[in-house]
Amino acid sequence: MKKQLLSISMLALLLSGAPVYASASPNAQVQGEADTVTLEQQKQEQQFTKYYSLTPGQLSPKEAIYLKKGQELRISAKGSFANYTVYNAQNKQIWSGTTGIIIKADADGYRYVQFQAPYSYEDQNVIVATFTIQ
Repeated sequence: MKKQLLSISMLALLLSGAPVYASASPNAQVQGEADTVTLEQQKQEQQFTKYYSLTPGQLSPKEAIYLKKGQELRISAKGSFANYTVYNAQNKQIWSGTTGIIIKADADGYRYVQFQAPYSYEDQNVIVATFTIQ
């Protein structure tokens, strides 16, 4: 009976979509995020990929990426015609083009990346963008 209740509880938890956290240690504690970036943290890479499907002339929403001073943002875009623009925290354009770029943060703050599909294409533009923060 206890096994059935446990199974039903686990199933209900999974179906509810609630996040489940597991720890290897029974005494593990969650610590708050540090406000400063250590040298070891700067060496670690964070990488994520975004997919865009744009109609001719369409702009993607601006992707906000937070960088601490000294961190690098590497952008690699592949696809139909991956034209994109990078803006700084003051929303001023700092780069625009179709090739990969590395941007080093000179201060803490957001950088924004926006993709645009050319008007010359008649089909959907599919763009796969890989962002790496180091």
